[in-house]
Amino acid sequence: MSDLLVVVISSPTFKEGESKIVCKLLGKGLSRFHLRKPNHTAIELAKFLDKIPKDLISRIIIHRKPELLNDYNVGGYHHTSRELLQKTSRIRSRSLHRLKEFDKCEKELDYVFFGPIFKSISKVGHKPKIKLSEVQKKLQKFKSDSKKPLVFALGGIRKSKISYLLDSEFDGVALLGSIWGKPSPFLAFTEFSEAVKIQSSRFKSRS
Repeated sequence: MSDLLVVVISSPTFKEGESKIVCKLLGKGLSRFHLRKPNHTAIELAKFLDKIPKDLISRIIIHRKPELLNDYNVGGYHHTSRELLQKTSRIRSRSLHRLKEFDKCEKELDYVFFGPIFKSISKVGHKPKIKLSEVQKKLQKFKSDSKKPLVFALGGIRKSKISYLLDSEFDGVALLGSIWGKPSPFLAFTEFSEAVKIQSSRFKSRS
């Protein structure tokens, strides 16, 4: 298997200098940045996107404001569990929270988020309702079909949890609290990425 893929989700509120931090993260090798600001308007998100260089904006995935797909060359759109699938040739992803939602998961999706897997870092009281062993069994069945989307773990993703996620056959992780809850989001991402490389190498050597 390949290393765990890593994406970062924005803080729900705007952070000081956030656009510059995002550019640094993308420059450091972050594959995709998910712009999720549920309580902010499309105009506010557009002002943020205006600060992102054209060569980086294609790696930003929009949440909840599909109209921005018409105005910006972003990488794609992330759906909530209940949204209808957007008609676009760009990346499409979705959030799942229940095991039964895997059964209705569209093959057209590139990847899905599933969580919370562990106790959330950013949301007080937000913790898993499903045992990781049950999630693992579902993933094994789900991934038996090569046409299914990739699955990213979400919720409480810390460096200490990487080995558990590798064992559970997740394809990647979506980070939020472990990045924006740190004094330096850039340093937090760098350290997490290095930990992924080390743990993935160890996992491959014993597989």
